Amino acid sequence: MTQRLGAPGQFAHAYVIGHEVGHHVQNLLGTLDKVNAQRERGSQTQSNALSVRLELQADCFAGVWANRSQQEQGWRLESGDIASALNAASQIGDDTLQRRARGTVVPDTFTHGTSAQRVAWFKRGFQSGQTDACDTFGAQQL
Repeated sequence: MTQRLGAPGQFAHAYVIGHEVGHHVQNLLGTLDKVNAQRERGSQTQSNALSVRLELQADCFAGVWANRSQQEQGWRLESGDIASALNAASQIGDDTLQRRARGTVVPDTFTHGTSAQRVAWFKRGFQSGQTDACDTFGAQQL
């Protein structure tokens, strides 16, 4: 992550692990099955849009984990820790990755969300500490 994506720091790695745990939470809640069934019935553009909502929700869940783990484990994240997680989220946004790889951005092909969206949803989860703040499927604006 440090060399290829420009996302150094231990908490940047922890964010990525938290994001993947967020997908496990989605699986436990039945969200993955429901969304994957919807994705199969829709167009490629609709499927991509649903994928973005799944990914952003996992980012938000990673933020919730970061918030709650501080409280439950009795440790404090420093501003640099959060900055490294936000940088990692920014570096793996579809717009950033596409711009880096192709020089152009094609929003209909996004499957994970923009850098700004990924940062915003992680922050939302971190600031609230509540999973109900992570309803990307009910959100009008991502």
